[in-house]
Amino acid sequence: MHKVHIIEDDAEISALLSTYLERRGFTCLVSNSTEDAQNHTPESFDIFIVDIMLPGKSGFEFCKWVRETSDVPLIILSAEKGDTKRIHGIELGADDYLEKPFNPRELLARMSSLLRRSGGPQKRVSGKVEFAGWMLDRPNQKLHGPGAIHVPLSSTEYALLLQLVDAMPDPVSREEIGKLVFSIDLDPEDRRVDILVSRLRKKMSMVDPKADFIRTMRNRGYQFCADMQGRD
Repeated sequence: MHKVHIIEDDAEISALLSTYLERRGFTCLVSNSTEDAQNHTPESFDIFIVDIMLPGKSGFEFCKWVRETSDVPLIILSAEKGDTKRIHGIELGADDYLEKPFNPRELLARMSSLLRRSGGPQKRVSGKVEFAGWMLDRPNQKLHGPGAIHVPLSSTEYALLLQLVDAMPDPVSREEIGKLVFSIDLDPEDRRVDILVSRLRKKMSMVDPKADFIRTMRNRGYQFCADMQGRD
């Protein structure tokens, strides 16, 4: 049974959402502020649903706090329209962004997709991959940098990395990444794939400034370039 942490200050929305999810087998905890939510460790949950406009610290601040230590999937819900907020949320580590008002069935579908990526049996691929002092631990879905430093990745960051590694030496197009990572047909103006790639590059370079493994291939997408050992 999956545990969901809902961070939402609108009592009516949180009650309707928790009731809807509990009837479908989820266990829900509701917090009405970031400060309240931070009293619970991120790893106590399987997925977060977070509103942006909260009393006190914003949902963006909660998202940033979670990503400092955890790769638990996180979906932002917001009444704020437009690309600016959505892009900012993705840059901070959110795995998905849904505008209010939303269809509960769509939210459930997106949650299920993220939960499959983060812990479903189809991702428990055997084997570990080593490259340039790094290790991709597939059985545990972890990435370790030089010196065995753990690099926390969101479920979408991990899915992107796995997709690029498995495609080597071929590049992967933005459209393919959109379908396999976000389950969407990517619009030419949609930058979420590029933001995700940038996020992954940044996390790796913070551990090792020489970590220049993801190359941009003009009109072809992105390619992972490294000398692999132990690749399945």
